[in-house]
Amino acid sequence: MSGHRWWSARFVAALEEDTESGRLRRGRALADGGAVARLRVGPGEVLARVQGSRQAPYRVSLIFPVLDDGQWDTAVAALSGQPLFRARLLSGELPPEVERVFDVLGLPLFPRGLDDLVLTCSCPDWGDPCKHAAAALYTLADRLDEDPFLLTAWLGRNRTELLSAMRLRSRSSAAPHAFADAAPPVHVAARPLPETAEAFWHAPALPRRPRPGPVQPPPFPSDSDGNGLAAALAPLYARLTAPAPRPGGGGPAV
Repeated sequence: MSGHRWWSARFVAALEEDTESGRLRRGRALADGGAVARLRVGPGEVLARVQGSRQAPYRVSLIFPVLDDGQWDTAVAALSGQPLFRARLLSGELPPEVERVFDVLGLPLFPRGLDDLVLTCSCPDWGDPCKHAAAALYTLADRLDEDPFLLTAWLGRNRTELLSAMRLRSRSSAAPHAFADAAPPVHVAARPLPETAEAFWHAPALPRRPRPGPVQPPPFPSDSDGNGLAAALAPLYARLTAPAPRPGGGGPAV
């Protein structure tokens, strides 16, 4: 019984929208009874063999238009920008937000109803849908429970192609930002190491300390303003610049 996962339930709801319930019940009974012998999903078309009242199974085709390359590039760019989407898709799940992304982009992820599909069957029943086509649709919903990427394969990108495109898009988007500010490598030529221990530990001689010269007192400022300041300060200046007395000897008091 299909509809255990949200994406398969969403697909079944689209099938049953405005569709005559009697035909769908008969198709559901055929699917549950194993009447669908083979079902193959390809870009734009699902092919199935459904056993009916005759000995030879009927050939059923379920056609859904694929997305073109530009539409897929847009979808991949939007999905790759969300780490949560990438993680869930890589784990084999289909996050509900993916449908919202497709809706915002104006792209179909699910058919909105049987009017979005072209259903053909080799049986003589002209009903829309015939019970064999309905059985194939329900069997497809059962398969979606196990593998949601059958939806994307129907739209033109199988699991491997979609995830590879998302990985490539993520790497190409991250690379310019990761290395935009990186400085180019600088190569410095290494000096050869000495071959002997003496040479390795040898250091040039330190420069000799300079010998201090006699200290010259700064010139006393001239008394240019004529107010006798230089004459008044001359004795104090002489005491401050006098040499210090020798130990044990006399000298001027400071």
